[in-house]
Amino acid sequence: MPNILLFPIIAEIFEVTLDELFSIERNPKTKFIPMEETSLAVYDTVLDTMWAWKETDIEQMKGILSKNPDQHTGFVSMQQGVYADRDLVVVYIADSDALAELLGKENAADFLYTLANTDVCKIMQYQLENRGVTYTISSVSAKCGIQEENAKRALESMVKYSLSRKQMVDMGTGERIDIYSHCGDHKFPLLIYPLLSLAEKLSDFKKNWCGFRS
Repeated sequence: MPNILLFPIIAEIFEVTLDELFSIERNPKTKFIPMEETSLAVYDTVLDTMWAWKETDIEQMKGILSKNPDQHTGFVSMQQGVYADRDLVVVYIADSDALAELLGKENAADFLYTLANTDVCKIMQYQLENRGVTYTISSVSAKCGIQEENAKRALESMVKYSLSRKQMVDMGTGERIDIYSHCGDHKFPLLIYPLLSLAEKLSDFKKNWCGFRS
């Protein structure tokens, strides 16, 4: 029956809480996070998990990442990994079969080719700046300064990947025209912006790793 003043010391020696020392189980309270704070909460949680054994290292690393855009941190184990910098966190989980096939996937290569097309980028920028506005091939080609033939090809690719919506309109004179509008709002912050961000980093990658481990 130790003195009550020894309880904190015993708990510290065994690296447990007082509740754990006395085998008291408590139901953890769910912490609800506002939607606008979710991204930062996930970012912090990933970094906390990667470096959970030293709180001082975690805070130091977060400070380095927030101040230096060329700093990176990461964890890799066989085919899976976690990458982080001050702008994003990427967690990649795959089995060996998926990895073996990934570089040979034609649809992935075609999508990357579409995003690399400068005419596609100009039209996507126009769409993002003019949400809710419909347009024709001739109008968007004039607005974006590209040839109509090139605009048509770019829009066909965008419709294919649901980055633009195509509708046929009857003009009432026997003529029908195709009109286009913005589509796939959710894809940009979820997939396209992170993908473009990674592509930019890879194009001029500086090996400034902070706390990388494998």
